Amino acid sequence: MNRTDFMNQLECLLQNISPAEREEALQYYNEYFNDAGEENEQDVIEALGNPAKVAENIKRDLYGSGYGDAVFQKDITNERAMVQYQQNKQSSNTVDNSTDKENKLSTGTIVLLVVLGVLASPVLIGLASSVLGVVVGIIASWFGLIISFGIAAVALVAVMIILAVVGIMSMFADVLVGTAMLGAGLVCGGLGILFLMLTVAMAGIATPAICRGIASLCRSIFRKKQAA
Repeated sequence: MNRTDFMNQLECLLQNISPAEREEALQYYNEYFNDAGEENEQDVIEALGNPAKVAENIKRDLYGSGYGDAVFQKDITNERAMVQYQQNKQSSNTVDNSTDKENKLSTGTIVLLVVLGVLASPVLIGLASSVLGVVVGIIASWFGLIISFGIAAVALVAVMIILAVVGIMSMFADVLVGTAMLGAGLVCGGLGILFLMLTVAMAGIATPAICRGIASLCRSIFRKKQAA
């Protein structure tokens, strides 16, 4: 038992006296403890005895000879006060223990999450790098395809012009050869126009549409998170 327990029990045991007398008695014993000093706390408690004995002496001093006529009633009151004190103290300890367990559980959970995060970091970094690599690869492939189509269109148009010039010049020497070269030039020109149309469609139509779709999808996900 320490000073706090002693004074709390004494206060409970003095509930059946007037507030002024109870306050005066508590102040007297608090000053008694203060005068003795914290290092002599246990010595004071041993010297005073148990709180019930102290409370009985206080009431005997207050009531004098009339104290003996109400001993039975006072004992019942003291017993009830002590039971109430023990119940309050037990409830307080239970709450403190529950709080300590919750704090320990919370701390343990945080430590566990940190450890799991550290252990899983290589896997997470690897997955993130893989996803980033795939995304970058798809984007690079897409724009590489557009550039390839554009280069092919320019090359085919150039071949068409060359074949047309050579074919026209060959017409004077050999009509069949000149005609074949003009036909090949037209085929190359048609393919060049096709690749040029694909380049324009991919760069000017498909790419902006894909970007708008991705942006719309990101906005939808962000709005769902905000709503949640």
